Amino acid sequence: MSTMIICLLIFIFMVVSFSLNKIPMSVTSMICLLLLVLTGCIDATTALSNFSSSTVITMVSMFIVAAGLNRTQMINHISKLVYRVTKGSFTKVLAGYVLVTFFLGQFIPSIVALFALVCPLVIHMCEEMDISPSKMVYSIGLTAVSASFAIMPIGPYAASFIEDNGYLASYNYDMYQFTIWSETFVKLPVAIFVVIWAIFVAPKFAPDKPDLPIKMMEKREMAQKAPLNPVQEVIGYGVFIVVILGLMFQSQIGLASWIIPMAGAVVIVASGVLKEKEAIASMNMDIILLYVGVVTLGNAFANTGAGELVGDFVANLLGNTTNSYLIGAIFYFAAFFLTSVLYNRAVSKILLPLAILTSISLGCDPRGVIIMCYVGSMSSIITPMATAVVPMMMGAGGYSQKTLVKMGVLPAFLMGVIAVAIGMTIFPAYPSA
Repeated sequence: MSTMIICLLIFIFMVVSFSLNKIPMSVTSMICLLLLVLTGCIDATTALSNFSSSTVITMVSMFIVAAGLNRTQMINHISKLVYRVTKGSFTKVLAGYVLVTFFLGQFIPSIVALFALVCPLVIHMCEEMDISPSKMVYSIGLTAVSASFAIMPIGPYAASFIEDNGYLASYNYDMYQFTIWSETFVKLPVAIFVVIWAIFVAPKFAPDKPDLPIKMMEKREMAQKAPLNPVQEVIGYGVFIVVILGLMFQSQIGLASWIIPMAGAVVIVASGVLKEKEAIASMNMDIILLYVGVVTLGNAFANTGAGELVGDFVANLLGNTTNSYLIGAIFYFAAFFLTSVLYNRAVSKILLPLAILTSISLGCDPRGVIIMCYVGSMSSIITPMATAVVPMMMGAGGYSQKTLVKMGVLPAFLMGVIAVAIGMTIFPAYPSA
């Protein structure tokens, strides 16, 4: 059996395993890496080099810098401000918590953790105001999934453009490059729409009373950590600001992209903002292992010729179209529909190679279609299979499956229209077409 066929079979295994989600995605990623090396699809040196790439160092460092910021009193200050400013008005209260969810989502790299953080505060407020949680919880879930995840190039997402460029490099298609603002130009308008929808429109579709008995989110007694001292508090904010500015002006500074966040991470730990164990725990190794495995698969696709085969197949399905908006819409809605039955992170990782390989075969700019995959995978919260946030939201708000579809289809469609219109205008598949 040729290495090309073996590589394709390993890719299919990755897709199926991601889809079933019976094995942790990071473990699946490492299984595939081992299989690629053992079967000769990629050499061990190339596979191991992905663990020590500048992209991985940058990602790990940014996770530590973001965790350092979260260790400060930022969240407490925001919660107190929302309570003081918005108490007494349904729309103002909802707007306050939607905006808090959006803001915190730029720093918390887990939408599940984000929803778990904000939802109990919302439910408590609903109890005080004698309002059913069913009127507010959906808006918080929608914002957590569709408007806060990797929208702005700050926090742990400041280095996401480097990750995207790493994927392109693994397919030897890095003549196109993302910048720190590339995804923001598309995602931010979509996020603004989602925030407005969550505040002013979603409550009109939400049921006045829950469809199902509300299952209150489990309250976990967490040990309260002592506040940082004033110097450490300032360091937590200061390092974050300096690192973000450093990445924004990296070309003018003349430093390698990985040096800036790594220096920030060292300061965070050395100053005691995070203890060593806390820093290690914040590295999100599952995300790192997932990334390394997917990049190694990309190396193998290029090495065996499987990438050209897959890209040509999808390109043939698209025909001879040069319409950027049609190409972008196909990838957006493919991501939306797949996310309705699969885990959203799995969908983006499954479609990413296809987007790049198709772009290579079509000879087009891959940036727009890659962003469509990301936005599409963030757009569906109509089934509990998309993300763990959905079943949490169903329990906290008492929503039935029918209600989720009723509330979720229209905003997802409109998100697609906005994303494709803006994204494929900024990053057309064929700039001269």
